[in-house]
Amino acid sequence: MNFLLRGALAVLVTGAAALAASAACRSLLPAENAVAKGVRIGGAEAGPGSPREVAEKQARALLDRRVTLVLGEDVALETSLAELGATVDEERLAARLSSVGREGDLFTRLADALTARRGDVSVPVFVTLPIEPLAAALERRKDEADTPPRGARLDFATGKPTPHVAGKYLDLYAAASAIERAAQNGETRVPVPTFEILPDASSEVVASIDVSHVVTKYETRFGYLGGQANRAQNVARAAAGIDGIVLLPGEIKSFNTEVGARTKENGFTTAPEIFKGEMREGIGGGTCQVASTLHAAAYLGGFEITERINHSRPSGYIPMGLDATVVYPHVDLKLKNPYTFPVVVHAVADKGILTIEIRGSGTPAEVEWSSATIGVSPYKRKIEESAYLTEGHVVLKQKGIRGYQIKKTRVVKSDDGRARVEEKTDVYPPTFEILIVPPGLDPATLPPLPGEEAQRQSSG
Repeated sequence: MNFLLRGALAVLVTGAAALAASAACRSLLPAENAVAKGVRIGGAEAGPGSPREVAEKQARALLDRRVTLVLGEDVALETSLAELGATVDEERLAARLSSVGREGDLFTRLADALTARRGDVSVPVFVTLPIEPLAAALERRKDEADTPPRGARLDFATGKPTPHVAGKYLDLYAAASAIERAAQNGETRVPVPTFEILPDASSEVVASIDVSHVVTKYETRFGYLGGQANRAQNVARAAAGIDGIVLLPGEIKSFNTEVGARTKENGFTTAPEIFKGEMREGIGGGTCQVASTLHAAAYLGGFEITERINHSRPSGYIPMGLDATVVYPHVDLKLKNPYTFPVVVHAVADKGILTIEIRGSGTPAEVEWSSATIGVSPYKRKIEESAYLTEGHVVLKQKGIRGYQIKKTRVVKSDDGRARVEEKTDVYPPTFEILIVPPGLDPATLPPLPGEEAQRQSSG
């Protein structure tokens, strides 16, 4: 309370005309069961009424007020505080309104009342916003806006790391606090806060990794001339997608995340691929060879395979048990680095040879691998009729392949002499033989499938 104001009040109260002073005091102080004149709430005058009435009215107006949440220049959400489940502490607001001009000695009460009349008393609104409704309202935008951090890679051509990219996320808790503050200040446009997370494999970290030692390596071959050119393009594109990726100790990497969608925009083209046990044209055919070669290198190098599915039929470029199928984004290959040192994947596709190395500075565990066929299933035949074929002509559309059950065993021996034995069974279902025949052909006139000839003779 400044000296001049107290002096003025003293003159007012202690003047010669006590009756006049008493009337003046009554006119300055808030009336009974009324809010002091001039009190403001959230930047606006509270208005007439009892503290309870004003608190209820202001709470309703505040909760019905439209607010706009923005992400940069884009509108993320237009809503009201009520729709977000916000609540106003009316009891606390009413008590604060009632206290203006009514607490302390006479001089203090008069000073508060005069300050309120000048518009300098602003009563805060106590708003609480639960996180759950806000999270539900922003779920779609958060899914769109959130980007995980992307670690640096090692560019083997230059020997230098690529730039890393920080992850960016919507901060829902900070957004709730910002909305509460905006409600108190009368603001209707609220920027949604974000925060960043740096990747563990920063450019500085990757630059320090020693890749002088080949921890494990595997090679497969592929056709790259003539009709195989498209498939070779996909093999090279997928190999480039994993070349240089870093696995820090204990880190898990996803093949699909690193390679990305198999689309023409992402550098892939059409080539034969397996779909439900049959060969067909698809974008990205050949990508599975890169996943299989990576899996074989990691599996034989003692790495942990956290996610992997074998093909629906044996692959000609790799032994059964070492292959891995991938379908973006649902079927993935994921590897975990079990070692105490970081490693870097080096993948090169050149003139029909795909070479994948995993390089680092340490010595890997000793791995022994074996496989055994524990079951064989005969394949069946599918017949498709075509009006374009003349009588007696039969076209082999797809060769039948027997199904197999493969039991594979991996023994991983660590430096301390301990051995871990892992056993797994891979199942490769039989692949249908598909024949295209003229309409009305009797299937009994077709050559028997393997094993059927003996059955026909015995039944005859």
